[in-house]
Amino acid sequence: MPLGRRERLAAIAALLTGEPARLFRLEAFAERFGVSRSTLSDDVSRLSDIIQAAGTGRVETVQGPHGGVRFLPGFEAREQRALLEEFARSVADPGRVLPGGFLYLTDLVCAPGWAGRLGTVFAQAMRDAMPTHVLTVETKGIPLALMTARALGLPLLIARRDARVTEGPAVSITYLSGTSGRVQGMSLPRRALPPGGRVVVVDDFMRGGGTAKGLVDLVAEFGATVAGIAVAVATARPAPKRVGGYLPLLVLTRVDEASRWVELKPNLDLERVP
Repeated sequence: MPLGRRERLAAIAALLTGEPARLFRLEAFAERFGVSRSTLSDDVSRLSDIIQAAGTGRVETVQGPHGGVRFLPGFEAREQRALLEEFARSVADPGRVLPGGFLYLTDLVCAPGWAGRLGTVFAQAMRDAMPTHVLTVETKGIPLALMTARALGLPLLIARRDARVTEGPAVSITYLSGTSGRVQGMSLPRRALPPGGRVVVVDDFMRGGGTAKGLVDLVAEFGATVAGIAVAVATARPAPKRVGGYLPLLVLTRVDEASRWVELKPNLDLERVP
């Protein structure tokens, strides 16, 4: 049954937002909906205006023989600030304080809603760096990294604590954990990352930066480059970390176990820490 313009716009929007950053050819849309390319171009232009007005991202048209149209999710500045402030209030809940000055974040970073929105913030901040892959280490960073990869339309790589025989030959390194102070190991399948790749490293929490440094070193073993480091929460101390140029969403300045007081601030301008 032929679709009217409203129905067609809704269908195109569902396809584009269902697979962020995927390039769809206008010819394929025209054939699917039984309309001309010029009609589809008008539809895409109208849809772009609607999405931009809603503040949920933008529709980008890529010219050329291999071009098409794609949806790039993102937030307007006001929406992004409100999101980070809401995230800060949730993290600052006294009930999250754990022994040793840690915070319980698992329910937040593993919730699809939070992981999806925070991953969109990471993707929006890292998109201009032209990454080719997103990398994290198992396990709590996986949801955030997966949603970041989805928003960027990139493959997700997961560094394992132990190499898996089912993943073939692997590159393994050891690193000094900034949290535990112990030497630990991580590995990545040799075929996972090609030389020359550009990697965004994503994690949920950073204290000394040891894990992030381990991931940076692991990327270097493949002849690839780190395009950016993004973390949900980073502590203000110790400073400096073992890596620089990282992007925290929240900076944790104080945790008092006795009073269960949590002091932190959102990185509203998304400034990278030198």
